[in-house]
Amino acid sequence: MDHPTGAVRALALAAVLTSAPVFAVDRITLEFGAGDDDTPSFGVAVSRDWDARWFDSGDWYLGGYWELGMSRWFADEDRSGAHDINQIGLTPVFRLQERQPGAFSPYAEIGIGVHFLSSTRLNDERKFGSSFQFGDHVGIGFTFGPDQAYDLGYRFQHLSNAGLNSENSGINFHELRFGMRLP
Repeated sequence: MDHPTGAVRALALAAVLTSAPVFAVDRITLEFGAGDDDTPSFGVAVSRDWDARWFDSGDWYLGGYWELGMSRWFADEDRSGAHDINQIGLTPVFRLQERQPGAFSPYAEIGIGVHFLSSTRLNDERKFGSSFQFGDHVGIGFTFGPDQAYDLGYRFQHLSNAGLNSENSGINFHELRFGMRLP
């Protein structure tokens, strides 16, 4: 049986993180995806760039950002069980990018973070075991436009509880993302 406490915890976490003055937003991103069992998803994320740069010599450097994302997964209505899940996650993301970007500047990124689900089941096939999940992703894309204000990318994301619970179906998503840097 699903309990609303997971959703309440996720909303409380979102309220705390977004009200904190340290989490000023640099970028907003919309994402559309498809997961295992043809599970569509739609989400929005806000991010804050880090001031740190590593390996900052040559043509590339390693930087990163914090990402706070929320999404909704839509399951097949013809199957029994929970049909939709809300997800919220906080992820530190490392991004390899060009030092001197051109008109279209490619990047590659990787992140591992924590996620909370509003339900521990998606239909009766996916059993997540707990509302707490780990999420990892790899992605590629490019920035473009005036001052590299726009971002178009692809992300492969996997969520699971990493074996902390005996029920651990996990789920994978392929996501297209479009972001815009805020003034």
